[in-house]
Amino acid sequence: ARSQAVADSSGLRPARLALVGGSGLTIRYLGFKYFDRAWYQGQKLDHIRWIRDWGGDTYLNLDKGGHFMGGMFMAQILTEAYGWSGLEPRLGALAGTLTSWALLLEVEMRDAYFDQWGFSVPDFTANTLGAAVPLVYALWPASRALCFKFGYFPSALYLEREERAGEEERAGQPVRPYTDYLIDDYEGMSFWMAVSVNQFLRGRAEELWPDFLGVALGYGATGLHGSNAKSKGRFKKFKELPDARPELFVALDWDPRFLPGEGRAWRYFKQQLNWLHFPAPALRVYPEWRLYLLY
Repeated sequence: ARSQAVADSSGLRPARLALVGGSGLTIRYLGFKYFDRAWYQGQKLDHIRWIRDWGGDTYLNLDKGGHFMGGMFMAQILTEAYGWSGLEPRLGALAGTLTSWALLLEVEMRDAYFDQWGFSVPDFTANTLGAAVPLVYALWPASRALCFKFGYFPSALYLEREERAGEEERAGQPVRPYTDYLIDDYEGMSFWMAVSVNQFLRGRAEELWPDFLGVALGYGATGLHGSNAKSKGRFKKFKELPDARPELFVALDWDPRFLPGEGRAWRYFKQQLNWLHFPAPALRVYPEWRLYLLY
């Protein structure tokens, strides 16, 4: 009866909040049990190993895009969970951002005491910026005109990994770069900031511009030297290959939230699709100009 009274007066649903908290703690426990076996098997240090890899010699900072998107995705899911528990939108967004930030800080602190990993200041900066996005959306709703998306198409580094690994075994040394795991295939990844153009138009222009069509700025890379291999600079893995180069794009962007159909489950599914940048006409503006009918 007391819980019902609290829910009626404030909107908070203690049972749901307890379920969210219990589920989160369970996932955290199981996740770190897995990481302890899979990652944390190297030599442990008695001090923090600080890493300040701002130059991005390995993946040209595309991995930071992954940290940004990961922090944002976790914070958004938690914000929705807290909203389901009855917290008002701004408070739910604050709780989602802080919870995501704390969990990612815990991961970095675990990394910090292993010689193979270390506390990456750029990684944690990207985590923090990503986790803050749902809170910014809640405090300044107009900022929702900007959204961040992920694109992927397998690169030759991943598609030809078995062939290239075989070449290395026969030659006894690296011949061509390759990537063993899809999660490390950063050359196939791209990160996008999409703009809902229609929100900035007025009058006749707003009527004519399709609601589902936006414009996106994208970042990618070409010429990477494989998993955990420096791809540029003095210490790059393949001395005979040119340095990897960043790529910058301007593209059209589709907003799946405007797909036809209603219903709560379908609307939620369309919202989740909006994390992805789907193939669209694009112009690469760096390092060389190139037009793609679909990228």
